[in-house]
Amino acid sequence: MKTWDLIKSDLARLDKVSFTKFLKWYFFPKGSTFPFQVWFRIVAGLKKNKFLKFTIGSIAYFIYRHLSFKYGISANTNIEVGAGLNIAHGFGVFLNCKKIGENFTVYQGVTLGSDAHDNSLIPTVGNSVTIYPGSVITGDVTLGDFSVIGANSYVSKNIPEHSVAAGAPAKIIRNN
Repeated sequence: MKTWDLIKSDLARLDKVSFTKFLKWYFFPKGSTFPFQVWFRIVAGLKKNKFLKFTIGSIAYFIYRHLSFKYGISANTNIEVGAGLNIAHGFGVFLNCKKIGENFTVYQGVTLGSDAHDNSLIPTVGNSVTIYPGSVITGDVTLGDFSVIGANSYVSKNIPEHSVAAGAPAKIIRNN
């Protein structure tokens, strides 16, 4: 997908898609991190175009880093993130994954990253996954499509599709 289409899909998770709604959510985000998500998409898209990367890329990256600091979100721009990203609340969100599917929702205080032993082993997130506040997902794990991770959970093993997992360490508490 093109960068603008990804931004529109992110906006669609919040409101109807129109230029006035875009301006409303960008300048008055009401607790949302939509401005960060816009610049995250722009910087990730610029990495694919070498000419734009070296012309306006530094300005875009500066704005992205400023919003990253403002909202307390650290997200690797090399991640392939599907349409419909929703970072519901920032502050303490760390995203370092192989891939994130479509319609991903994450709340504050969530860490997705490598375990302490090997920085190359990072999670893969499926489509329509929701991760609630304070959760930690580490290692080479896969969160299946339509899975939900409960608040303050620690996930170090794969979570199958259509599952709800919670606890430290996380256990599957419901499987649809």
